[in-house]
Amino acid sequence: MDANGKQLRHGGAPNLPKAYTEAIDGAFIGASVGSCGTAAYRAEQVIVSDIATDPLWADFRDLALAHSLRACWSTPIFSSEGKVIGTFAMYYREPRSPSPREQDTIKHITHLAGIAIQRKLAETARRESEAYLAEAQRLSHTGSWAWAPATGEIRYWSEETYRVLGFDPEAGPPRFEKFFGRLCPEDQNRVRELFGKAIAEKADFETDYRIVHPNGDVKDIHAVGHPVSDEAGHFVEFVGTVIDITESKRAEEALRASEQVARGQVEALAQSLDVLATAPAPDKFIGQMLSTIGRLLNAQSVTLWLFDESNDSLVLRLMADGRNVAAPDPEHPFMKDPMSWKQNPAIQELLFTAGPVVCEDIETDPRVNAEYREYLKRKGGKRFLAVPILVRGQVRGFVGIRHSDRAAYRPEEIELTQALAHQVMLAIQLNELADQGQRAAVFEERNRMARDIHDTLAQGFTGVIVQLEAAEDAFSCGCRKEANDHLHRAGELARRSLSEARRSVHALRPQALQEHNFWDALKGIIKNTTFGTALHTKFEAHGKPPELPRPWQENLLHIGQEALTNTLKYAHARNFETRLSYKARELCLELRDDGHGFRVKERHDGVGLTGMRERVEQMGGELKISSSRGKGTKITVVLPFNGESMS
Repeated sequence: MDANGKQLRHGGAPNLPKAYTEAIDGAFIGASVGSCGTAAYRAEQVIVSDIATDPLWADFRDLALAHSLRACWSTPIFSSEGKVIGTFAMYYREPRSPSPREQDTIKHITHLAGIAIQRKLAETARRESEAYLAEAQRLSHTGSWAWAPATGEIRYWSEETYRVLGFDPEAGPPRFEKFFGRLCPEDQNRVRELFGKAIAEKADFETDYRIVHPNGDVKDIHAVGHPVSDEAGHFVEFVGTVIDITESKRAEEALRASEQVARGQVEALAQSLDVLATAPAPDKFIGQMLSTIGRLLNAQSVTLWLFDESNDSLVLRLMADGRNVAAPDPEHPFMKDPMSWKQNPAIQELLFTAGPVVCEDIETDPRVNAEYREYLKRKGGKRFLAVPILVRGQVRGFVGIRHSDRAAYRPEEIELTQALAHQVMLAIQLNELADQGQRAAVFEERNRMARDIHDTLAQGFTGVIVQLEAAEDAFSCGCRKEANDHLHRAGELARRSLSEARRSVHALRPQALQEHNFWDALKGIIKNTTFGTALHTKFEAHGKPPELPRPWQENLLHIGQEALTNTLKYAHARNFETRLSYKARELCLELRDDGHGFRVKERHDGVGLTGMRERVEQMGGELKISSSRGKGTKITVVLPFNGESMS
């Protein structure tokens, strides 16, 4: 019987014509389908003494008679559960009926056939089950095992266990001590103690360890064990699973690294804004940025080099030894000969590409010339990173970071260094403006840059952290696709924030406003920043506002971003509502959350609220802030919209 229980498949009939067996193979069972089809359908013996006259053979009579088949006795074969699993048929070339002796023989044959078929089906099912299990273990990198601690014998390993742990299946399961010797030395004492405790207490265990494959690869393993006892209650063995979690472990580490770098970006930005707020000398701000780079990247030294266009030389502007500003090193090749950069392939590449140059090994990198290599070796340096300083797309200099020994530079670290290098360029530009005697212009431009950097990097990186935390939550719940979506969105937000910071330095319009009007741009930024978080957003627009002046659009966009950033960082809100209305020559933007709130009288305006107030004042409008403990915060911008206010 076929697995569907509706068709009969040919099993064996050495004396029947091949053409006949092929013709009836796969025939459906039924009330009048010859002897076998009817016997299987009725679940009872069917004796057809004369095929030529029996109505059960109406559809197959011509086929049978063509091969001189005149009688057919068919008996169903039953499983031990009473289910029809096949039929046994006897054909004759003349009409006839079975004798009692023949019936007895048929009974014995069908009984034996039932046993044989059941064994065959069970064996097939077992092999299929084992094949499915092996495939499932292969796809999930999960192996199963059995171990008898009393003898040290590993009684069983599945095929995937051999692959996961890096052993040869042809050699069979190894002795326990041989397996244990493959564990990383740092993990052996901890795991041996855990196994000993599980044996003593006859208890379940669960642990992670690292194992070294013969080719040197190190795999992260998650192991689970369960004690098994015999009928008398005596402990016999442990059975359990091993799972290769190397990929998920690496993804988790990458996620933590990304979050750490993003937090470092926000921390560095906050520090730079604090320094800017005190209107320091430019060298103090530059020193702060170089020290921050050194601290976040744990560097040996960080240097700022600028090109002197008047004589085509390279000038050291400032140097930080680790976290502190340091005196210039007269032994540096560029200090001994400010023109030697022209013979340095790494600096030439930086100038040509206007992009970062990464050297992972000074001994083997062909871009490091002999003089520079010897200097780095004397200082204990083994690798370095150089990030260009750009003004209007031109390389004005670079920040060099030197390391003794560390892992390869991650893309997030390079992006962080680029972001801080842009802030260094900001300080240099401020200094140049001051040197030109434009005190009022410097103050205004300085405030604009401070506001813009706060409104791009700080707000953007808040969104990055929100998405990274959402990715971490999704990853811990096993939702890899959702976690990857959050990581992708975090990357997009980080790149967009970095791009906006560059545009701010060059006094360019925000990218979002080049692609959309103010309202659509604000909605897009809020949706992207809060995607996948617990913060629910709502948008309402009333009336049709006229075309807003370009500076107004930029100011309103940054005010909306700052309000969202404060909600995400401090309010712990569930809802964030954005309303835009225009009536009676008055434009109103309202931003509201239902978070913790604060007492307005106790408020001390930070960079964000100060920036909001300054932007509203530029537009001749009014900023209203209402909040109270436990009742959320509402920020309202009211702008009188007429010809005079727009000019």
